[in-house]
Amino acid sequence: METLRKLIDAEIEERMQDETMDKFLGLMTEVRLKNKELLIPYGSMDTNLYVVKEGVIRFAYFDEESNDKTFAFALPGTLMICNSFYLREPSFFNYESCGESVVMKITKADFEELLRQSEDFERWMLRIHMEQVWDLEKKAIRTNGTAKERFQAIIRDRPVLLQKVPIKILASYIGISQQYMSTMKNKLVIKARKSTEE
Repeated sequence: METLRKLIDAEIEERMQDETMDKFLGLMTEVRLKNKELLIPYGSMDTNLYVVKEGVIRFAYFDEESNDKTFAFALPGTLMICNSFYLREPSFFNYESCGESVVMKITKADFEELLRQSEDFERWMLRIHMEQVWDLEKKAIRTNGTAKERFQAIIRDRPVLLQKVPIKILASYIGISQQYMSTMKNKLVIKARKSTEE
């Protein structure tokens, strides 16, 4: 659990007290996912809160023409809930693993009880939600501009996605063609090789 503690601490600047973190981690159970396995399928009700421990989880949906689109990614340390948690509505996204992944689950009842017991945890969760709103704004920045600018934003802001996420999925996330994404990634690899050879 020490690795998970460090990942959660790294997610935002605000740290919860060790005693609170111990309670939070103690309420969690581990869920292992295979590549492309759904954690939460579209249309299902899931009121649990999850934290990514290993791997990458993508939030996917189908547009009006039934194209598979990627809305966001959750990396290690990221907290995830679907709209069932607060709104009591079916999930709008498929929460799908990109490669083998491990997430930790806490039930809504345990989560709410911890909120009632701990002002520290309550303050920390408020900060998490504020950070996630900011992340949505950063995503809007990453997915605007020319195709080249969007690709460069991924390299700058979330380079781990280039290593862990298939090109097709990453291209759908930033709204460029798979072919263009592949070309840009290959140019990046060639540039990196040249710089190491010099």
